[in-house]
Amino acid sequence: MTAEAARLNAPEALERSRDLLGKLARDLTISDWHLVIEVRPGDLPEVALRLRDDEKLSCKYLSCIIGVDYMDWMEALYLLRSQDHSVPIRIRVRLDREKPEVPSVAYIWSAANWHERESYDFFGIRFLGHPDLRRILTREDYDTHPMKKDARPHRVRRTEWQWENLGKPLRLPGEPERSNRS
Repeated sequence: MTAEAARLNAPEALERSRDLLGKLARDLTISDWHLVIEVRPGDLPEVALRLRDDEKLSCKYLSCIIGVDYMDWMEALYLLRSQDHSVPIRIRVRLDREKPEVPSVAYIWSAANWHERESYDFFGIRFLGHPDLRRILTREDYDTHPMKKDARPHRVRRTEWQWENLGKPLRLPGEPERSNRS
């Protein structure tokens, strides 16, 4: 069999994953030529192992993990690729907003280590079983997760700026008075 004949298209990948995952997948759809698999947090490690180890799907490459805040719930979105076929796969895991927790997949894909740390740092998603879950870009003593929609930014407002000891702006030669401008 040639390499081109072994490639899957999106509908074939959908059928293959439907057979492979069964009831582990809450929902399977095709969106923008991506296979989208929605799973429960507890089923994520089993789904990830099946997708990685299946000889036809063979999702051995984790592109990234994205945290998403929808105000009512949170989501961890896993983007997978395969070297054997051209169908990108998204795994969506819906999480409780008050306690966003999902099992770590760092032991399945080593690339997940940094992506999980980044999602924890910015969104507060806890990855259970992660080997080193700590902040990656913000300070350890930072009291919030900056990408959450209810996070208060630590900024100085313009009204608090001090504009003391500033003289009148200088005019260039030939420039008209500012009060005469339209």
